[in-house]
Amino acid sequence: MRLRRLGGRLVVQAAQTPRVLGPLRLETGPDPGTLTLHVGREVRIGRDCVLDLADGVDGTVELGDGAQLQSRVRLQPWGGAIRLGPRAQLRDACELKSKGELRIGEHAICGRNVTLHCHESLTLGDRVGLAERVTITDSDHANDGSDTWFMDQPVHADRVVLESNVFCGTNVVVLRGTTILCNAVVAAGAVVTGGEHPSGWLIGGTPARALKPLSATQDDPALPLR
Repeated sequence: MRLRRLGGRLVVQAAQTPRVLGPLRLETGPDPGTLTLHVGREVRIGRDCVLDLADGVDGTVELGDGAQLQSRVRLQPWGGAIRLGPRAQLRDACELKSKGELRIGEHAICGRNVTLHCHESLTLGDRVGLAERVTITDSDHANDGSDTWFMDQPVHADRVVLESNVFCGTNVVVLRGTTILCNAVVAAGAVVTGGEHPSGWLIGGTPARALKPLSATQDDPALPLR
């Protein structure tokens, strides 16, 4: 009703009515576009969740079969798409913003207070696990040292991919241009500043690098890190 009153539009495609534990709050400016919701079967939405829309642009939110949003989750499809695969979980107080294509794979889990910011492309593969307070972003603002406000400076973006079964420990930060291959573990507190990181290895440090194989039979990384 609020979208209609402001001149916006809501499109809902639902395979089944989701279980909603509290009102789903809408936040928007005076000029919203079209919000498209794709809702699968057995979807669960917790209390105090927010759909935050940007002015003048359309957004898409897709919740696959069995997807779960716990309490105080904020979804910001600011001209882009947020797509959760089947049985994906967003735990309390996660924030997801997308101006591009943000995809979370099947049975992936985002722990409490995870932040995902997508300007162009951010992908979490199937069974990816993010512990509490992980931040992943595919972009940042340039800062040339001048008096120009950093928000008015250009945005640099480069896709981020975490392949299947990657796990990131508490307080990990993953920055633009990063690819982490399957079955890797990123140690708590690591800052991953880009480049390709090998499958099946422990990644850690600031800036992060491959520390050791998780299996005694694991080969050395085939590709150099930067």
